[in-house]
Amino acid sequence: MTSAKVLMLTFACLAFAAPAEAGVGATSFGAQMNFPVPARDIGDTQLGMDVGVTLTRMEYAYVGVGADLIYHYWPASAGYEAAFDRYLGSTRFEALDGSTWAFTALQVTGHVKFVAPSGLRCTPWVQVGAGGYGLNRNLDERRPVGTYAWVMGPGLGNISIVPGGYGEVGLDFHASSRVVLGLDATFQYVRSRDTSWTGVNDLPDFSAFTVGTHVLFGWE
Repeated sequence: MTSAKVLMLTFACLAFAAPAEAGVGATSFGAQMNFPVPARDIGDTQLGMDVGVTLTRMEYAYVGVGADLIYHYWPASAGYEAAFDRYLGSTRFEALDGSTWAFTALQVTGHVKFVAPSGLRCTPWVQVGAGGYGLNRNLDERRPVGTYAWVMGPGLGNISIVPGGYGEVGLDFHASSRVVLGLDATFQYVRSRDTSWTGVNDLPDFSAFTVGTHVLFGWE
């Protein structure tokens, strides 16, 4: 048998072996912490932060599925704040008060994770996810007595559930057979677009780029 045929047979065996491991894939659970990088929609006047947990089940040798629950604190950039201020004025006859503004989001998403084949202790991976984001715009509804407003009480209209998704790349370091430490970078995109009743001053979607670290604990 030629060396080319041996090589082809070896690759074929590996290709069939990977799906065969689906029933014994590893499950991992852990925490992550990320910090948004100032950019188009993220401002630099406050420190933003993402904190949450993630769960992944490796259904195949190099492919897994899972879920995320992450809390975000996102300080808005001057450009996004100005756009939101215009939207707020045209829809609710209000204006942002102060030089800084940030909103929070609770992310509940599912994901698919692709892990690169590697026999080394450091393993790169790519992950994509989508789901719902509970946005809280943290607006202060208090006004002087007698001021007319569309909002009926504190907090109403501040919270909304919107779709969103993310793409993430990372590098895992296997500290032991059950503990993984790693670094990751994530691009978040949240569908927060809305149009005022006048048809102008649209509220744009929101995006954020974050970098951070994570620790995962695995078992069979």
